[in-house]
Amino acid sequence: MADELPAWDDLRILLEVHRRGSLLAAGAHVGLSTATVARRMAALERALGRKLVHRTSQGTHVEKDGLGLVALAEELERSLAAYRRDGTGPSPYAGVVRVSVPDGFMGIAIAAVERVRREHPETFVELSSESRFVDLAAREADIGIRAGRSASAVLIERAVGTVHAGLFASAAYLKCRLPSRVLTPEVWATQDFITGDAPHGPTEWLTARGAVRFPIKVSTYDGRIEAAERGIGIVMASASVGTSHPRLARIRLDTPLPPLTFYLVMHQDLRNVARVRAVAEALGEVVAEEVAAQTKAERRFQRRQR
Repeated sequence: MADELPAWDDLRILLEVHRRGSLLAAGAHVGLSTATVARRMAALERALGRKLVHRTSQGTHVEKDGLGLVALAEELERSLAAYRRDGTGPSPYAGVVRVSVPDGFMGIAIAAVERVRREHPETFVELSSESRFVDLAAREADIGIRAGRSASAVLIERAVGTVHAGLFASAAYLKCRLPSRVLTPEVWATQDFITGDAPHGPTEWLTARGAVRFPIKVSTYDGRIEAAERGIGIVMASASVGTSHPRLARIRLDTPLPPLTFYLVMHQDLRNVARVRAVAEALGEVVAEEVAAQTKAERRFQRRQR
């Protein structure tokens, strides 16, 4: 019995036990009684010849030996979900496309969805913006926008544009804290900066130049822009943000911010899925338009500095 392969139904129950921490909650989720869940787990343990589930008065957890099966169940769950999404309906554009974008790209992604939905109302899109990049190779999402190249052999990618950024603050902040509107080496340590919760990226760049004051951390790009508009500090933002947020003024730097090249990434199995291709093309178009606007704003700013 120890070499018998576990059934998907049993793996699914084990996964829910791991997620929910009790046989009762796992059973409620899959539509089984607690006693049935307990019997199924006991049968799975006998079939594999090892203890998988440990019950205590505080709850139920999966033993260390069972975590490999939990990971297998999660992979099967993602694969089955991807298979269902890839299935064809009455239209090749019918179905769901899941898109993962970095912080600050949600407006771009929504504009792309608007274009797709005008052409293909049968296409549904799920958008997410997370500090943790989802695993595109494991099909946690269908399309992603990423800063930097991927090392995965199963992903395909194309550059969609180089993004320019700058530092911005409100007129009230600049009047009180930085009337020259120029960040020189001797004043970096005296200024307040608004950052996100990521351990690297903008915060790392600012710290390397002498920034030490971070009075507020905001997890979303829009939240950081609002904090800057309220005069809380200086924010790193798109070079074109001054156009959409006229209450913010750009600050001159002794060291310019490095541009970032972004890539549109997807699993190679999706390249011929019509609805995924349509969303990817719309994303590429909108990103290219935003990059063009940023490049134009950057050139205007640089001309004014001469």
